[in-house]
Amino acid sequence: MNKIKAPLQKLIKKNGSIAFIMCIVMFAFLAITQSKLFFNPFNLQALMFAIAPEGIVALGMMVLLITGVFDLSVGSIMAFAGLMTAMMLTAGLPIIVCIIVGLIVGVSIGFFNGVLVEFAGINPLIATIGTMYIFRGATELLMVGRGVEYNNFPEAFIQIGRGDFLGVYWMFWILIVLVIIFTIFIATRPTGRRLYFIGGNESLAKLMGIKKRKIRTSAYMLSGFLAALAGILITAKSDAANRYIGQVSHMNVIIACVIGGGSMNGGQGSIPGALFGIIFLSFLQNAFNIFEFESSMQRIILGFVLMAVVSVDGFMTLRRQKELGRI
Repeated sequence: MNKIKAPLQKLIKKNGSIAFIMCIVMFAFLAITQSKLFFNPFNLQALMFAIAPEGIVALGMMVLLITGVFDLSVGSIMAFAGLMTAMMLTAGLPIIVCIIVGLIVGVSIGFFNGVLVEFAGINPLIATIGTMYIFRGATELLMVGRGVEYNNFPEAFIQIGRGDFLGVYWMFWILIVLVIIFTIFIATRPTGRRLYFIGGNESLAKLMGIKKRKIRTSAYMLSGFLAALAGILITAKSDAANRYIGQVSHMNVIIACVIGGGSMNGGQGSIPGALFGIIFLSFLQNAFNIFEFESSMQRIILGFVLMAVVSVDGFMTLRRQKELGRI
């Protein structure tokens, strides 16, 4: 029994392993029970579009979770950055300038979040809920009742969202490249290791001379950048600004990151884990659509998934604290 238990515990502790297994199980279930619908080219395209934007956002959220904080404003950043890019395009500015403006908007909001949390000492929950409402409200203020539509963008911009290579959307290739870059960076660079020190033991990190405020603020800026990138890609795919972009993305990416080995208490998680978490949630949502679940039933199931992952996260954190002798 112990011979089986030891490898199982090791597997559970390994970041992203559970999420990867859940992806395989869900893929096998859909492939066996609904092969025609699941492997339909239109369904596979819809899956790529579902995975890519929130997957990009999840990478930034995982970095934040590793450092012990989080950001609930990412969905609002997606919508606002997408709108700013659309407004610049409508004004006739060059595509590259419009994209840079949208990305700067995301980085700026991320910096604002970092200042609120790290320098003003505001709880991440309160700070990022505040910015979530501010920029969601700003998006609606600029779009509702003004009689202006931000759409019909240049074809070159639209292709950023709709174009593909070898049958795979460009945005999905962007996600894969980002996963590879971030994974290598965190595994090989000193800053990557410092992220875990800050989230795992903030007091020890301070004694080691690690600049917690600077690193966490940079992590918020990175999260804002990636959320803006996702919003711009969705805007390009849709060929229109949309005030509903990212309305539930903040919860989806947090759930995905926790499924992928992250913790609300910091100090653990991995970039591949974030990707696998998003893929699992996308498979789950795809199953809802294929089996035609009512929206109310979908919310109930997602609610149970949220409670389950948070409960497991709390249990694992408690166990880790006991192992370290803190309780």
